[in-house]
Amino acid sequence: MKPKLIGITGGIGSGKSTVSEILKHLNFKVYNSDLRAKELLNEQINIRSKLIDYFSEDIFENDELNTKLLSEKIFNNNSALKKINSIIHPEVQKDFFLWVKKHSQNRLLFKESALLFESGTYKELDKVILVTAKKKLRISRVLNRDKNRSKQEVESIIYNQISEKEAIKYADVIIDNNQKQMLLPKIIKELDKL
Repeated sequence: MKPKLIGITGGIGSGKSTVSEILKHLNFKVYNSDLRAKELLNEQINIRSKLIDYFSEDIFENDELNTKLLSEKIFNNNSALKKINSIIHPEVQKDFFLWVKKHSQNRLLFKESALLFESGTYKELDKVILVTAKKKLRISRVLNRDKNRSKQEVESIIYNQISEKEAIKYADVIIDNNQKQMLLPKIIKELDKL
């Protein structure tokens, strides 16, 4: 029997990584798309050469991706953002399905991704969990976590992501992470439905 593939998504600062960490502690396998994308950017020559062709060679510094420079280049530049996504998403998808094959003995496999809906990859999953939180709380979480980001930058990221209202239309399960109730009981309750 093949495993059920469950997506975990939510806007920046919503707490999708926290949900993923809880699932890992419950002994579930979680594929982190954003983390793997960064690793693949540094590992794969074909991705690297496409990025250099589009952005220039200074995008890599000491053989490592200069994420700060890349962020600056795609910040408020929709065509650059679309270009980088068109380079990275297909590679992450291939990598994800290799990972699924490797862990196919599991009943449930989870894929955490900030851009599940925007990339269209949610269509390849059996169910999607959307983690939600109020915008003000999300901004404060990100500013506390990422000391190098400004409030304006975080608001711009939120603006460029799918709206929560729109994302809810595609989600099968919604986990409210507004810190009013503990997350673990909510997650366990939703796992029973999967």
